[in-house]
Amino acid sequence: MKTEAKITDRTIRLKESLGLPRTLPILYASCVLFALIILISAYWPLINKLHDAANRLQEVQVKLLNQRRAAAASEKSDIKGEIIQQNEVPLAIAELTETGRDLGLHFSSISPRQLQKTTQAGIHKLPIRFTIESEYRNMGQFLAYIEEFSRSIAKVEHLSIRPRKNNLSKLSVKLALNLYVETENETQ
Repeated sequence: MKTEAKITDRTIRLKESLGLPRTLPILYASCVLFALIILISAYWPLINKLHDAANRLQEVQVKLLNQRRAAAASEKSDIKGEIIQQNEVPLAIAELTETGRDLGLHFSSISPRQLQKTTQAGIHKLPIRFTIESEYRNMGQFLAYIEEFSRSIAKVEHLSIRPRKNNLSKLSVKLALNLYVETENETQ
């Protein structure tokens, strides 16, 4: 009977030594670990979407940088085309906007400004401000068209391209373009 008492005493001591104070932290740690696993598995698709969006944003930024470099290179190139008469300006603007629409551009505004004198007598430049919504590829095609515009000498004066906040593949573009116009008299 003494051995039974010893075994019983040992199991009682073992139960007392493992009691509530030691098992409670282990139980808390298990619950926290389980909650973390559930939380990570619930948010994993969102984390993947965020990572994909960051990759797309980086691609858009690279495309934007390439477009800016192309625009800067086009400003340095020789001006091509011929000088149009003042009465041909509406036709030139119509051709630009029609081609832009055919390329998929949406013109929010087109604002011709006042004719400005140049260093050559009888030649003025007509600044035109465009506000455009487009995709990268379409805007690049439009800028290439402006470079080869045969109706008149056209030069990009300023180009501001920003991705739209709600749709990174779309651009908000502000374009300042100068058309060179021959005027009949110097009073204009």
